[in-house]
Amino acid sequence: MSNFFEHQDRAQSRTGWLVFLFVIGVLGVTVSITLLTAVFMPNAIPAAIVVSFLIIGIPFAFKLLTMSSSGALVAESLGGIRINPASQDVNERKILNVVEEMAIASGMPIPPVFILDEDCINAFAAGKTPQDAVIGVSRGALESLTRDELQGVMAHEFSHIFHGDMRINMRAIAAIFGLMAIGYVGYFILRSTMFGPRTRKTDGKAVAGIAIFGIGLIVIGCIGTFFGRLMQAAISRQREFLADASAVQYTRNPAGIGGALRKISAQASGIMHHAEASQFNHMLFSQGINTLFASHPPLAERIKRIEAIAGGVLPESSISKPTQDDPQSNDSRGKTDGRMNPIAGNLVASFAAVGSVPARNLARVQAEYSVCDKSLISAAHDPNGALAIVLAMTLSQDQTKAAVQRKIIATKMPEIEMAVNHLEQTVRKLDTQERLAFVDVACATLVFGSADVYKIFRATLSESVRSDGSISLFEWVVMQILRMRVELPMAIRGGFVAPVHNANISQVAASARRALGVIAIFGSDDAEEAKIGFQSAMKIAGLEAANMPSKEECTLDLLAKDMDQLETLRPSAAGIFIKAALSCVAADQTTTDREYLLLRALSERLSIPLPPTQ
Repeated sequence: MSNFFEHQDRAQSRTGWLVFLFVIGVLGVTVSITLLTAVFMPNAIPAAIVVSFLIIGIPFAFKLLTMSSSGALVAESLGGIRINPASQDVNERKILNVVEEMAIASGMPIPPVFILDEDCINAFAAGKTPQDAVIGVSRGALESLTRDELQGVMAHEFSHIFHGDMRINMRAIAAIFGLMAIGYVGYFILRSTMFGPRTRKTDGKAVAGIAIFGIGLIVIGCIGTFFGRLMQAAISRQREFLADASAVQYTRNPAGIGGALRKISAQASGIMHHAEASQFNHMLFSQGINTLFASHPPLAERIKRIEAIAGGVLPESSISKPTQDDPQSNDSRGKTDGRMNPIAGNLVASFAAVGSVPARNLARVQAEYSVCDKSLISAAHDPNGALAIVLAMTLSQDQTKAAVQRKIIATKMPEIEMAVNHLEQTVRKLDTQERLAFVDVACATLVFGSADVYKIFRATLSESVRSDGSISLFEWVVMQILRMRVELPMAIRGGFVAPVHNANISQVAASARRALGVIAIFGSDDAEEAKIGFQSAMKIAGLEAANMPSKEECTLDLLAKDMDQLETLRPSAAGIFIKAALSCVAADQTTTDREYLLLRALSERLSIPLPPTQ
């Protein structure tokens, strides 16, 4: 359990080695430029030092700001094109299903998938947090790998997401870009002297001097490149072994990731040809460029370690040719004859699995997909269908109230009225976690949809759920999920600055007290048990003993405002707070839908990927 929170905390500060190499690189480049300037322009040495810092610092800051804002920018920098969630291409559908299943099984938002027009077998994960992660995968990987092998590669990338590696990678991209900028400046100067306009009055010696100065900068740029490559090697190699082992843990299938690595080794097909690939080499599944310092461990060593986990040589089936079967009906997905009732599972076990893809969950999600109504899956991947699913999910069980809601939908969004009516009976057959899973899938579709259409939808949804003067717990939880998985990403793309997660529980004590009170009151019908659970939770949260809030204080609307404060908690503090909330749930030794829904909303707002109960 604590690993996820420790990794996320460490990702905010685990940059010591990165900073050391960056500083050494900056000093090396600056000293070299100073010496070069001393030869050509001795009087300009102070200016040269300042210019050196600016040439490195400005590109570094620019790259850090731009790349840190969105993982999608990394994918687009490599020529990636986002795969339409509704795509029916066999290979694209295969990767979308694999990523979707893993995200649902782990409780994290479903990351968009970008396809790179590269023949090699490679992939990456990019972003700052699990909430804004994206997956990139080469066309060669889609065409060459079986579903099991692709699942192994994706499990490897999900490990990078959960272990906080993406944040380090994004900072490294900026540092490497800054160090290599001197070489680009030298190239520009040299090119200008060779191809720039000239007149009879042009001083040939001056031009030659400038050209030599440009060549000198290019040579100095090699120093920056040297430290950039060294930086990539330093931060990547050991993390790849950890991600490989995690992939086996998540999938329980060493042959999957092992087969993918074997194919890369056999075909020597990890090398990418995009001009920007060198900047992102350290974050790829396998080494993407040929360089002096290997950014990844040798493929043979990675395969050897996976074989050790498997207990011997990997089975040959791991490198079989991919089939053209419909990915949704693949026999390897572990079909079952009936549905499971996951809400009866153990929330404590789910919390212990935070920051991973529980293999049991993954198998269950795959089984559920294989027997699920295909019209629901299709609707969740379609922009209008996704809107209709969320509205259908929030229709009241009371037919009189539902009739009022349908009328509101027909008035506000007549274009999806029929779809809502068609889906209503189907969604009523789903249990709580299945319904939320489809809301999650719908969010992944809506987040890249029209902002104007979404505003109309959001207003329609708000009016619909409050049409009877109140809001149910399930409806409220859906609102929280939409806020975090659709509205916040849309706002960030529009320039909104995301909340900073650096607070301790003591700094938001009042909000923490009320949130724990809501969970205690909603989770137990016995007042004494609720008080016991509340006091236990306060102690675990490290807060002073206090009276439990009254029922009048514990409304969902007030809790939503408290969550605005709680979502600023640093990852480790958020983990402690969720653990405290779980003690409320465990007080009466039972787990109800209400308790799960509250914990799901709380974990959503705290950016904690809480896996479904097992």
